[in-house]
Amino acid sequence: MSLPVTGWKNKNGTSQRSCSCGSWQKHWEKQAKKAWPSQCYVSGCSSRPTLGGHVINSQVTGERIAPLCDSCNKRTDTFSLKTGGTLANANQD
Repeated sequence: MSLPVTGWKNKNGTSQRSCSCGSWQKHWEKQAKKAWPSQCYVSGCSSRPTLGGHVINSQVTGERIAPLCDSCNKRTDTFSLKTGGTLANANQD
């Protein structure tokens, strides 16, 4: 199943969560089986991603981890993600 590109939001209250992988970036790399990308996953943003952000979408069950820059991780609006990106399931190790 492919995930939607539109309708994503940051999940509030996740900054204190930890992951057994050591970081949410490492969690994403382990789940995605890919190297950390050079650009933030938010459409229209070309900044370097600095963290694995918890994102949610009303059409998707559960939370996902996306490589985000600090600025996009603080967004409170709904945003689109770039096509072709891999999102990790936040609830799996």
